[in-house]
Amino acid sequence: MAALFQKMVVAGVGLIGASLALAAREHGLVKEFVGYGRSEKNLRFAVDKGIIDSYFHKPEELPKDTDFLVLGTPVAAIAPLTKEFLPHMQPGCLVSDVGSVKAEIVRDMEKILPATMPFVGAHPIAGGEQWGAEPARANLFIGSRCILTPTKKTDAKALAKVSRLWQKVGAKVEELDAETHDKILGLVSHLPHVLVYGLVNMMNRARVNSTEVIEYCGGGFKDFTRIASSRPELWRDICLLNREAVSGGLADYIKELEKLKRFVDEGKGPELEREFALANEARRRLS
Repeated sequence: MAALFQKMVVAGVGLIGASLALAAREHGLVKEFVGYGRSEKNLRFAVDKGIIDSYFHKPEELPKDTDFLVLGTPVAAIAPLTKEFLPHMQPGCLVSDVGSVKAEIVRDMEKILPATMPFVGAHPIAGGEQWGAEPARANLFIGSRCILTPTKKTDAKALAKVSRLWQKVGAKVEELDAETHDKILGLVSHLPHVLVYGLVNMMNRARVNSTEVIEYCGGGFKDFTRIASSRPELWRDICLLNREAVSGGLADYIKELEKLKRFVDEGKGPELEREFALANEARRRLS
C-alpha cells in the first residue's frame, strides 16, 4: 500500500515509539524514520537495529520536511517539547502522541498548535516495564487497544489517518473523550502502579526481628509486583497529570483495605470469604 507519511519523527525512542516505527516500517506506512532524544547510546542502537534511519538531539534540528511528529516522551514533557519544535515545523505536519494521560495534554496541544498542524491524541495500551529501544518489537500492538481522544477541534482527515496507522499495525482503535479516558486509565492502570510501588516499599522496609522480609518473597510476589520495575519518573509524571483520578482511586482502595482489616481484626471468616469470592469471580472474567 502507499505510505501514509513521508517522514516520521519519533521524539522519545522508547518501547512504544520504537515499536511503532518498526511496525510502520514493516507495513510500508512511512518512508523515512527519524529519532529525537537525549541518549546517544539508545539512538545509535535504534539506527543499528533499523528502527530509525537517523536521529538528532536539538529541537532546532527537526527536519523541515517532517510530516508526522509522534511524541513518545514522558507525559509532562510532551507539551513543552512541542513548543520547542514549533518554530521549526512546517504547515501540514500532523502531530500525535502515545501518552497514557490525555486530558491535560490534549488541552495544551490544542492551545500550542495552529490549525495548520493538526493534533490527534493517542494512547496505545501496550508495552511493559521495559524501556528504551532495545525491547521494541514490530508485533507489540497486534490485538491491543489504541484509544484516540479527538475533540470538536480535531481535524477529521488527520483523525482518520492516525486511526488507519494504528489499525494497520494491528491495534483495535476506539475513541473516547480525554476526560473519560483519564478516569478509566487512572483506575485500571495508574492506580495499580501506585499500589505496587507502595507494597514493594513496605516489604523492603519490613523486618521481623533483624530479618529482612523481602528476602523471603517468592515467585508469586515477583509476578504480582513486576510493574514496579517501570520507570519511576514516567509514573511520577503520570500520577501528577492525572492526580484527581489516581487520588480518588487511592481513597476508594483505602476504604476496601480498611474493610478487610476490620474483618480480619474481628475474626469475620464468612465476610472475608465473601470478599475473596467476589474478587475471584471478577478476576475470572478478565481471562
